[in-house]
Amino acid sequence: MNPDDLLEIETATLDDAQDENAVLCLLTDLPIKPSPKEDNLQSLIRMLMEEYGFDRGDMARDYTITSETDEGKKWKRRLELVVFRPDRADYDHPTQADIIRLCVVQDPKVKSNDQKKGPAALQEALGAVGECEFGLWFNGAEFTFLRKKTNAIGQAVFEELSDFPGAGETLDDLDRSDKLTARVPANDSLVRTFKYCHDYIYGNEGRTKDAFWQLLNLIFCKIYDEKRRDICARTNTSYRRRFWVGVTEKNTTEGQMRAYERINELFQEMKGSAEFDEVFEGNEEIKLTPRGLAFVAAELARYSFLDATVDVKGLAYETIVGNTLKRERGQFFTPRNIMRAMVQMMDPDPHERVLDPSCGSGGFLVMTLDHVRHKLAQRLFPELEGEWLRDKYNSPEVNAQVQEYAETYQFGIDFDPDLKRAARMNMVMAGDGHANIFHFNSLEYPGGHFPDRAAFDAAVQRSIEKAQDQDDLDTEHGNQGYSNSLGCFDLIFSNPPFGAKIPINDRQILEQFDLGHTWRRLPDGAGWDKQQLQSSQPPEILFIDRCYQFLKPGAAWPSCCPMASWATPTPSTCATGFCNASGCWRPSICRWRRFCPR
Repeated sequence: MNPDDLLEIETATLDDAQDENAVLCLLTDLPIKPSPKEDNLQSLIRMLMEEYGFDRGDMARDYTITSETDEGKKWKRRLELVVFRPDRADYDHPTQADIIRLCVVQDPKVKSNDQKKGPAALQEALGAVGECEFGLWFNGAEFTFLRKKTNAIGQAVFEELSDFPGAGETLDDLDRSDKLTARVPANDSLVRTFKYCHDYIYGNEGRTKDAFWQLLNLIFCKIYDEKRRDICARTNTSYRRRFWVGVTEKNTTEGQMRAYERINELFQEMKGSAEFDEVFEGNEEIKLTPRGLAFVAAELARYSFLDATVDVKGLAYETIVGNTLKRERGQFFTPRNIMRAMVQMMDPDPHERVLDPSCGSGGFLVMTLDHVRHKLAQRLFPELEGEWLRDKYNSPEVNAQVQEYAETYQFGIDFDPDLKRAARMNMVMAGDGHANIFHFNSLEYPGGHFPDRAAFDAAVQRSIEKAQDQDDLDTEHGNQGYSNSLGCFDLIFSNPPFGAKIPINDRQILEQFDLGHTWRRLPDGAGWDKQQLQSSQPPEILFIDRCYQFLKPGAAWPSCCPMASWATPTPSTCATGFCNASGCWRPSICRWRRFCPR
């Protein structure tokens, strides 16, 4: 390739960026003109600072390098991002010889097989910067990491890696099985990684029907390996990671097979472990080829899942769940900012029993678990604050109390068996409340034919006995002696399935609910009189009634329902919500409280 063909980098001048859409560059603090390519560059800047530990003062964007062809023709090009050595001779005036990492960033439309703008452009740039050993190419979805080596006759040759070293790291550090921690993902890194891995399994492994579940098998194999770190710390034994792929291991058939055997052995061990026996049925298999497994595992192994914030890993997980398990039967995933606002408003405590009767992928439960985690950490370490306290969020002491809270006080129900499994896995990733997710129809309860219904009642009974809150329960709905679990919960979070396309017309279900009947207003404002059974009712209306029944007297819950549910001037106006017909979320939250007659 002729160096003149190298991509010309379009840069936004300060004047260009002076418009209402301008954003501040993370590196320079100057306004820049947004574009898909610029978005990729900003994401990479954040990644190199937060995940790789490079100092902002050692980085530069739009840096011009110079070289010459074999024929002596001089050329120059502008690189999107470079990193300089921190111990350079002239700190304020770094030179091309000071570059230790260089990055070529492209528009998302440029694919890795592009002969001019793909990784070949990175090779050309690496070859021009004699002292720089490592570089990466990035288009917003795919990374290519390269190492430059010199062969016997002095020519530059390039080796593809699964990663390159961060600040203070060497290539040998990445290849050690006793490496204790992986990178903590920043911003959208996990979203991008999960999507890329899913698409790779779907397109390159031919797993069109089970790509999602194959990816989850590997994600939770990785989480299990990270949990082993705490187990080893408690038992005073050395920890060696087993879910990892060497930086060049995926490049050879022998390396791929080593990774395949190592991770498959770990997967079989995980399925039989006490922590995961309720997540997996036991017959699951990793059905990827050794090449495919090594590729996907190398992408996943780069990050620490348990050390990531609940927002980072929750968004990544729910994005891939939402894209795969289609939004059928009214299954819509609640935006995370809405969930967080609802949880913060209700401010759950570690002794409060929480239920989501239509839990989907478990977003509300994960957000509640994170909220309680912060409270428990503050109680255990009252002298700490800020970063010092955040460092304790995943400590063994906090994790033990979080697990006890989740096993005792958190409950989720969903009618979709795939979402039950997805929610359990989400709770494992949040660490760790997978045991109390059940599969049955909340609207049929306490009837119905699903086996999980009895298991749900048994789990709630154990929770009541441990909490010793029998005197606070509601007896109106017949739960004396724990015959069912209505009237037993302190808090409920829900975004139930809704819509006219899925009406409830089963008489056995409708007759359980006040809102399953028509009502007549009594004269002189004397109240309402229940009339005949409705022919059908939207599920969100019945869910409001069911949530009311699940609550203890005096307890509270926020809920999401279509705007039409409360805009109609009928008794159904007790239903309220945040979503309009176009699917846009309203910036308002309504708080409900169960009237206490005592």
